[in-house]
Amino acid sequence: MADLDSPLKQLVSAFITDFAAWLLHADIREAHPLNVELPGGTLVADQVFRVTLADGRTHVLHIELQGRVSHQPMKWRMLEYMARLASTHHLDVWSAVLYVGRGAGLDDTGNYQLTGPDGAVTLSWHYQVVRLWAMQAEELVAVGRPALLALVGQTHIERPEVLLPQIVTHIRNVSDAEMRGRLLTALVALISQEEMIAMVERLLEEDGLLLDTPYLRRMYRRGTVGEAPGGGGTWGKRGRFSDCHERGIVDGNHRP
Repeated sequence: MADLDSPLKQLVSAFITDFAAWLLHADIREAHPLNVELPGGTLVADQVFRVTLADGRTHVLHIELQGRVSHQPMKWRMLEYMARLASTHHLDVWSAVLYVGRGAGLDDTGNYQLTGPDGAVTLSWHYQVVRLWAMQAEELVAVGRPALLALVGQTHIERPEVLLPQIVTHIRNVSDAEMRGRLLTALVALISQEEMIAMVERLLEEDGLLLDTPYLRRMYRRGTVGEAPGGGGTWGKRGRFSDCHERGIVDGNHRP
């Protein structure tokens, strides 16, 4: 999970409108990041956003990215996150856990309650559970949100030789060059199987584009900023190259 944490967070932050629409099942007017350091003690959430729906309602959207191991049971972590977020922002809260890695979150129902001596429910809480590893890649394609296409490497792909060319074509058709570059970068960074990475590289090469995937994967996994080979460009906290580097995709154009 550690090597996926940074690319996942950068993808969600850069395309929060797509992710919010997917998780909230609603049209989104706008979304802005909130402080992930929660008051009342040392507690840091993965990602927190203030989201305004198309109908004007405002919610706090809280997203946790989780692998196979959680030092504290996820249900108790989420209860504390949700309570702190509600008391801090005084808004409706929607929390979601995105599980990555086969078997992660298998026993997490997302629905829990506590009862009193008479069996009456004294406290109940709910959060959304998304097991990416258990999803069919086609499910994300069907959502119709470009940012979700970059997640397919963490889903189940039955026929990569058929699906991956479709994914690359969809991303290539994104009109904004910077967004297109970010999505292609994230797509490769979030693919776990080397054979599939090589397949995507070949697809890009066919169009005269080459993604320097080993470098970009190392850069993502370091966190926020990395220096390109030979002192080239960097990837900052906003997920953007400040300069070109050896043979890569920055704005959708080939850099010789």
